[in-house]
Amino acid sequence: MIFNKKKNMIALVMVSLIIVVLLGENQLTIVKETELVREVLAQKFPSETEKRRRIALWVVQHFEGPEPIKTIEVGKIESYDFLGTGGKGVSVRINKKEYNEVALVLSSDDIPSGGVGGISAQFEYKYVDKLNSDLDGIEVLYWR
Repeated sequence: MIFNKKKNMIALVMVSLIIVVLLGENQLTIVKETELVREVLAQKFPSETEKRRRIALWVVQHFEGPEPIKTIEVGKIESYDFLGTGGKGVSVRINKKEYNEVALVLSSDDIPSGGVGGISAQFEYKYVDKLNSDLDGIEVLYWR
C-alpha cells in the first residue's frame, strides 16, 4: 500500500511538471505573438507623437530660410467634415515665431501632401523640393 502511494505521488509530480512546462511554453508563445501584433499595429497606426515627428521631418525637408530650423511646433491634426471626409490639416510653427506659422494639408496617412496655406506676409521660409535633412538637433513640440 505504501509502495502504491509513493508511485502515485511520483506520477502526480511528473504530470504536474509536464503541465507546468506545457503551460509555460504556451504563455511564452502568446507573449511573443502579442508583441508581434503590437509592432504591426504601431507601424499601421502610429502614435500622435510619431505623426508629429513625421510632419516635422517633412517641414525640415521642404522649407529653408534665413536661419536654420531649430524648433518645430506641430499642432493638433484636424479632420474636416464628417469623419475627415473633407480632408485633414495641421498648423506648424517654425522657431517659435508667430509670423512663421503655416497650415499644411495632410494625406490620408497624416503626411503633408504638399498643400500649403495660411502663410503670413512675413513668413521667412520658402518651399523647396526634397532637401536631404533629418531631425538631428531639432526640437519637435506639441503646439496648442
